[in-house]
Amino acid sequence: MAGYYARGRYSSADGRLFEVKEAYRTIRTNLMFSMAHPGCKIVVFSSAVQGEGKTTTAANVAFSIARNNHRVLLIDMDLRRPRVHRLLKLSSVPGLTNFLGGFNGIEEILHRGVFPNLDVICAGTIPPNPSELVASAHMATFLDELKKGYDFIIIDSPPMGVVSDALPLLPLVDGMVLVVRSRYTNRKDVKRVVDQVQFIQGKILGVVLNGVRDEKRSYSYRRGYRRYGYGYGYGYGYGSYRTAAAQQQEAQALAGITLKEKKTGKSTGSGKK
Repeated sequence: MAGYYARGRYSSADGRLFEVKEAYRTIRTNLMFSMAHPGCKIVVFSSAVQGEGKTTTAANVAFSIARNNHRVLLIDMDLRRPRVHRLLKLSSVPGLTNFLGGFNGIEEILHRGVFPNLDVICAGTIPPNPSELVASAHMATFLDELKKGYDFIIIDSPPMGVVSDALPLLPLVDGMVLVVRSRYTNRKDVKRVVDQVQFIQGKILGVVLNGVRDEKRSYSYRRGYRRYGYGYGYGYGYGSYRTAAAQQQEAQALAGITLKEKKTGKSTGSGKK
């Protein structure tokens, strides 16, 4: 089940408003724990392949954080297949690529007040060289400047298992969130992304498991509420209590491997020591 933000409120394909809001609140809370360090502001949302719900997840998490009275900026850096402007019914041009190309200033590409406390930068004109634009020195300066005006910056990036555009971003940000769709994503694709992130020493803050069926997983409110079930899984680590290595190991377990497997070449089955 993928939620989306429309006309000032959370919604979903089947109208289950409460469950969608609670799912994103949970993700918001765990993400903020994972980034509870001075100066940690920028997080990238990506996926292994197209169609896993990363844009919807990134947008709704940005809305949820903004509702919690934080200044948030949502940036569409999927410069090949941008979708944020469609989801939020905004003009894509001018956008990020127009700024990086020197055609527009920051104020010209900012959509201010899309929601209270939330601004948006859309992708802009689709360029012939998206990888070069993202990897440019101009991008690092751009993000450093934006950090001064926002509490959190949420970036929607291309699928890392399809194109390498987002990899140069990882050294510039405080971590990434991997969005995986149940019964859709191939474990080999997830493993490939995890390996790529580890190779460049990027930090995986957590994994959002999207599209989980109710009969398989549900979340219960037992104190004063009737039982609610929703098909939205989440797998964030608490930064104050769990190490980055533990969070990386969780992502590897989702891909069907463990740290022990990598060293011995043998499967442990459960992924636990």
